[in-house]
Amino acid sequence: MHLPSFNNLISGAKHTFYRFPFVILTSLTGAVSMAYIINLPYPESLNVRYLYNIVMACSLGIPFLISLSFITERLKSSRFTSLLIQTTGLILLVTYYFSLPAETSYIDITRYIVLVIALHLLVSFSPFIIGIFDSSGVHTFWQFNQLLFIRILITGVYSGVLYAGLCIAILSFDKLFNININEKIYGQLFFIILGFFSTWFFLSDMPSETEAPDTGSPYPKGLKIFTQYVLLPLVIIYLLILYLYTGKIILQWQLPMGWVSYLILGFSVTGIFSLLLIHPLRNIEGNTWMRNFTKWFYITLFPLIILLFISILRRTNEYGITERRYFVFILAVWLAGIALYFTLSKAKNIKFIPFSLCVIAFLSCFGPWSAYSISEKNQLNRLENVLSKNNIIEDGKIKKIRNTVTDDDRREISSEVIFFCERKSLGTIQPWFDIDLQSIKDTVINNVHNKKEAMIVEYMGVEFFPQWTYQVDKYFNYTLRDYDSFILKDYDYLLIYKYAMNDTAKNHYVKISDSISFEINKNNENNIIEIRQKDKPAMSIDLNLFIEGLKKSNSPSPALKDMTIEVQNENLKLKFVIISMNGEKDLDKLKINYINGYIFVKLNLIK
Repeated sequence: MHLPSFNNLISGAKHTFYRFPFVILTSLTGAVSMAYIINLPYPESLNVRYLYNIVMACSLGIPFLISLSFITERLKSSRFTSLLIQTTGLILLVTYYFSLPAETSYIDITRYIVLVIALHLLVSFSPFIIGIFDSSGVHTFWQFNQLLFIRILITGVYSGVLYAGLCIAILSFDKLFNININEKIYGQLFFIILGFFSTWFFLSDMPSETEAPDTGSPYPKGLKIFTQYVLLPLVIIYLLILYLYTGKIILQWQLPMGWVSYLILGFSVTGIFSLLLIHPLRNIEGNTWMRNFTKWFYITLFPLIILLFISILRRTNEYGITERRYFVFILAVWLAGIALYFTLSKAKNIKFIPFSLCVIAFLSCFGPWSAYSISEKNQLNRLENVLSKNNIIEDGKIKKIRNTVTDDDRREISSEVIFFCERKSLGTIQPWFDIDLQSIKDTVINNVHNKKEAMIVEYMGVEFFPQWTYQVDKYFNYTLRDYDSFILKDYDYLLIYKYAMNDTAKNHYVKISDSISFEINKNNENNIIEIRQKDKPAMSIDLNLFIEGLKKSNSPSPALKDMTIEVQNENLKLKFVIISMNGEKDLDKLKINYINGYIFVKLNLIK
């Protein structure tokens, strides 16, 4: 094996820098910024939000500037023109940086994630931006992306080995020579290698469309085995699961669960990715099954796409449009378009897959049609409608009411206010209020957890509905608040009670003395705690009624009085103080997964 000389390595590094100067400088800026942040004490790191924004801009700049380099190479631009175009790209990144607020919001983070995906997709087809709809260059396009995929894997292995080796070297040096090296160096080293070294190494052997990859090279055997014997079987398994679930929905005639949307999207993306990997093998003799599989895969998607639309439209109708539901919906539209195209089109241009998804991702980030504009308008309309319905808003101004608002409307109003608070978009509803919403600070009000949102809702005269209770119809979780000790006055004994769903023993036999004993039985079916004394029923505690009563406390940490159950008969008095409990509601039936607390016992009430 011939190892490259040091001069060749230096020459290759210079060539890479000459080809991608802005990319490497951007990666260095981001890596150094992150290393500096790590070196700061935690309180100080919170005061350098601008550095986090620099890191975000640089991480977007790497794929963006790589794409611009590929485009200029494809256009065979002069060196000056190439640098001018990349400088323009750098200006756009600086503009993005200055557009970020000092404290990033939910909108900024989600937009950043979508842009990361869009810009990485852009890299995959940027050398083919001219003639993107021409199916004649499909094989070259596939070869180019195969090389990119292999470079990513190789870069990951090299970077991982280098990081592990340097960490071991630093640790050895630290322990052997007692230098007491700051442990933050490991985090700094990680980001230097991840951001700077891996970028330079990845670009060092980066192909370009103009370099014409060898279209006659054999298909990688490892990739073929991975796709045929791992990915495709998984696709078939998930397809069967989803079709079985679809059959269940039809038989039971019930609407699909919300999470099925993500399963369908995950299955579809995995399937499409698998088909892209085996694309060159379809037309090879003996691989007829691959052509048939590709054809029928897209056909079998249509029932699942219908299920996907039903699921997301149901959630949208119930809770309105949010960014997440918007993205799921447009992905469903994109998936339907891709399935139609590859079912009906003879060209079957695979370049259309990353190109179309990239365009949709960019469009969803900016403009009046973006996820953020559409979601904000929809939530604003829903809030205005429910406020008008309860006469809380008149002539465009909030009027504090004293009327009782239903729990559903309380939940709706609280949900919308939380929506605007999380996105730092209170300016949208500011014209309705006489007070400055931005000046409201979080304060503790009756132990309510979402304090700022609670103050805004209560300013309307509406009792706040905490966010944790939005799923109270499905899940419940309560923990006793502020308990340090209990008064034992008027009680003879204190017992510890604990039940978990996986307990093998359902009965708790308590023997106090030879003549005094009783049995506590948790009835799993009816959520009834039964107390038997001398093998005879003594009394029972209905936890169903208790849990329904806890909902009215509107807090995951109810007070002592709300977490206490007292029952008695002529011979026995019990006080059950529940410390914590959780469970769920399945088909209108409560299911307690865990409960623990103390039982105070008073015996022989009648002498």
